[in-house]
Amino acid sequence: MRYPFMDDWWCRYLAATAEVLVLNVDFRAAPYVTYPVAHHQCHDVAAWAAAGGGDLHLDGDRISVGGFSSGGNLAASVSLQARDGGRWLPALQVLGIPVLDFGHEPADEPGMITPELRGLVRRTYFPDAAGRLEPWASPLLAPDLSGLPPAVVLTAERDVLRHDGRRYTARLREAGVPVLHDETPGTDHYFLTEAPVRARTTMAMVAESVRAAVS
Repeated sequence: MRYPFMDDWWCRYLAATAEVLVLNVDFRAAPYVTYPVAHHQCHDVAAWAAAGGGDLHLDGDRISVGGFSSGGNLAASVSLQARDGGRWLPALQVLGIPVLDFGHEPADEPGMITPELRGLVRRTYFPDAAGRLEPWASPLLAPDLSGLPPAVVLTAERDVLRHDGRRYTARLREAGVPVLHDETPGTDHYFLTEAPVRARTTMAMVAESVRAAVS
């Protein structure tokens, strides 16, 4: 299982700073389940919120999605699923240090996300190699990115996953999707802890982007 408290601090910051309600999704993770369970669960929660969220009485036009690392993958996937379903669309997608291509071998570079780690994730989450090539699993491989919601893409200069984020940013822009891309210099994958002073600026920027998207 994934532990939601890992992202609790960020959810609380976003709720307080952007003055929004944040849903921290407790999706099922490997090795208990494999793709596409978590991707569908995250979409279903977002779709439920877009439909009003039951007793929460949410405004379906003011729902944003986001996450870090694998959460960035899930947020991009939710946005694609929502567009493809044609019933609702997030107001914004926040893709923090996202992994966006499980279909190809990672670059052989030093850093936190090693080829061995990426390979382990592919084998446990995506044991069916064909599934890794599906757009909802690897948004970077989607043939068409038009019609997706505006995006904030966060990358880190020394993170091997920066290539995914940079390429996705370029493809979104080519498709006419507004993108704000911010890359933290000199940092590896989890840049928020490596550069805490710079991270404050980044976090404030994301909070303001969310506030603007849903206001």
